Amino acid sequence: MINNKMTLLTKSKYLNGLQCPRLLWYANKKLLPEVSLSDQHKFDQGHDFEEYVKKLYPDSVDLNGLDFKENIDKTKEAVQSNKTIFEAGFMVDNLFVRSDLVIPTEDGWDLFEIKSTTSVKPQHIPDLAFQKHVLQKSGLKVNKCYLIYINNEYVKNGEINPKDLIIQEEVTEKVDLVVDIESNAKKFLETISQEQTPDICISMQCNKPYECPLKKECWSTLPENNVLQLTNWRVYWKLLEEGVEDINDIPKGTKLAAKDQIIIEAIRENKPILSKEHIKHFLKSLNYPLYHFDFETFDTAVPIFDNSRPYQKMAFQYSLHIEQKDGSVEHREFLSDEGDPRPALLEQMKKDLKGTGDIIVFNKSFEISVMKQLAEDFPEHKEWLLQAVDRIVDLADPFRAFYYYNKSQKGSYSIKKVLPAITGKSYDELEIGNGGDASMMYFYSHIRQKLENKDEIRQNLLKYCGLDTEGMILIMGKLKEL
Repeated sequence: MINNKMTLLTKSKYLNGLQCPRLLWYANKKLLPEVSLSDQHKFDQGHDFEEYVKKLYPDSVDLNGLDFKENIDKTKEAVQSNKTIFEAGFMVDNLFVRSDLVIPTEDGWDLFEIKSTTSVKPQHIPDLAFQKHVLQKSGLKVNKCYLIYINNEYVKNGEINPKDLIIQEEVTEKVDLVVDIESNAKKFLETISQEQTPDICISMQCNKPYECPLKKECWSTLPENNVLQLTNWRVYWKLLEEGVEDINDIPKGTKLAAKDQIIIEAIRENKPILSKEHIKHFLKSLNYPLYHFDFETFDTAVPIFDNSRPYQKMAFQYSLHIEQKDGSVEHREFLSDEGDPRPALLEQMKKDLKGTGDIIVFNKSFEISVMKQLAEDFPEHKEWLLQAVDRIVDLADPFRAFYYYNKSQKGSYSIKKVLPAITGKSYDELEIGNGGDASMMYFYSHIRQKLENKDEIRQNLLKYCGLDTEGMILIMGKLKEL
């Protein structure tokens, strides 16, 4: 008989505990923030990939979707029948796991973890180690441990071949080096059972191996101008460990990078810090007309269009503001409707970017990588795409170099921070306020079609992407004034 009130340490909670006891406590109490569309997309990618792994084992038993008790009962039956099992459930003491895949061997079992990543990650090893610990306490002999992940060199061409999409790597030796499962499990069960919330402990673990869903709440307790806004992470984590939270409390004599000194100066003088000569040099180097340009993209673990790869950034939208020397501006835009967005996007891009003026982007590595991938996928457009790449100028450069810095940027030079800092205009009033939301809203209204308000989403996407390039013109105008 299973006690429904029993405190269980599951695999996911064990991994929560490794990252942060507060995260573990909140997860156990089901008090974590609601899962975002972006997070749900990541889960969906994992499920999509797992379906292709299952195709390699047609005679397996799939226990996905069963409730707790039925899953454990069906697992026992399948183990006794020596079956290959997906989503096998094992419980012993207060520990419980559902293993992605277990396969019987001559004298035991092999354990597999399926991850929709493109390589083995450090956090995958304790994941498998905890599973192996529970399986062996349950009476199974685990021989080898494997990671199944995505071949990032796979190119879709027609129906997907699971054998080509999947890479399998043995990690048994790494798993066997993990020896703290028992002690961790005991500690984590104690954390779960305590009545009071564990103290906030801000550290590098807030971002490792994933950004903690409690980060925003925990970090909101820091002073407005805190040391985590500095650029040198070694310095700011050391300061925080020493109990220094406020930038104004940094001890004299602390060795700081030049950019960090600018951040401190902007706070203490309560005004923007700028280098007029550097800004003037940047502006003089520009070749008109200026093509202010920005892409929006989505990606999937398993490619859905021919001639594409796992996690390839698929451009579905762009905004373009063409600025003449006399200050006149023309706006052009593209937003794909259905199917593979790339062919139509390329045809219109070729017309819209025609000319010799500089193509202005914010953080050029992204636009360049998308254009170079398009050139590889569509060689008939390669020549003009690479010519366009050569015309790209990064508007982020003056801000990355801190030639302009406002304390409201909080140490960041992203356009979402720079635009309001220098112009007063922000994304706050838009329905879609960042690239991640834009990607998901498009994907789930146009590709997966789970969202029904497609027309409304299209209007919101056009407004959002349009502000990215309009914002560049506004930023440029303010730089000229300065």
